[in-house]
Amino acid sequence: MHLMNSCKTMIIVMLVTVLTFSIGMQMSNASSSQKAHKPIVEEIGELTDEELLKMEKELKKPIKESGRFTKGVLWQIEKDEELIGYIFGTIHMNDKRVNEIRKSIIDKFDEMTSFAMESFPSDHYWNPYHGGQMIKGDMTLPKGQTLEMLIGKDLYARVEEVLLDVGLDKETILHLKPWAAMRSFAVKAENTEDLILDYELLDRAAAQRKDLYQVESIEEFLVTFYAMPEDVQIKLLEFTVNSYKEMRNTIDLMLEAYLDEDLTRMYQISTKFIPNKPEYEKYRETYLKHVVKNRNVVMEHYMRKPMREKKTFIAVGALHLYGDQGVLALMEKDGYKVKRIPVSALADKS
Repeated sequence: MHLMNSCKTMIIVMLVTVLTFSIGMQMSNASSSQKAHKPIVEEIGELTDEELLKMEKELKKPIKESGRFTKGVLWQIEKDEELIGYIFGTIHMNDKRVNEIRKSIIDKFDEMTSFAMESFPSDHYWNPYHGGQMIKGDMTLPKGQTLEMLIGKDLYARVEEVLLDVGLDKETILHLKPWAAMRSFAVKAENTEDLILDYELLDRAAAQRKDLYQVESIEEFLVTFYAMPEDVQIKLLEFTVNSYKEMRNTIDLMLEAYLDEDLTRMYQISTKFIPNKPEYEKYRETYLKHVVKNRNVVMEHYMRKPMREKKTFIAVGALHLYGDQGVLALMEKDGYKVKRIPVSALADKS
């Protein structure tokens, strides 16, 4: 609850549970006759579990980047010379500086009849009581274990100091899993609007009675983190504590790269908290595998349904667009054609 109450004044880097509460409140505004689609593989019927696992194995193979998907946050999707829709890379911040990009893409958004985003809450997760209990269960250690026992007294003291300042209480911090503690690090937001860009688009889509799709469930998102080996979680938590004083600067650098539509810089900045030393590269690779690359496969799979029905606007974190293992490259493998639309060109027309 501490985090939920502060979602308008805090930025949580690589958001977890906090900001998805905002979605729950907005989803209640949707019409009862409006379609809100859950990501169910059986409904899509295009990719088996075996095929998903095969694609995940492909991600483990070293590749030489072609350099094609390194810039651009708005892309047009076509198939057989027919417009399918647009995919937009967002940034999970409510900074006013994002407004210019929002203004530039909003006409394209309004033209579409459906909207897809990373996740919106399912009923069983966001029931006022049961939702909180499930989230708590996913983020906390089994009975009898504590975070201090896992990471040691010295590191725990540093983690506790920061998270108390963020607004968590001592009992909550003591029982957090390492990944959940890492994702709870926050800094005061500056130049804020009321809503994160993703959720503003969801609100607008609901008001326009668009069909709503999610390309990743909240359960799948959480698995991203707790599927990481525990020793990796602990090391990443240590890196996060060590770099905490630089978090504000890192966020500013990320925002600057986003406004420049520079996906390469964003990708590099996303792991800036991990020291640039050879012995730590395995942690960087594991982090990117779980937080970005594996999720790319899942997201692109679920994008297929709204793309089949056409006239769709898809919004996902901009990092998922980057590179030859990103969702744009995966779309091309599925026979779609993607073409960058520079946001600056749209701004000049408006």
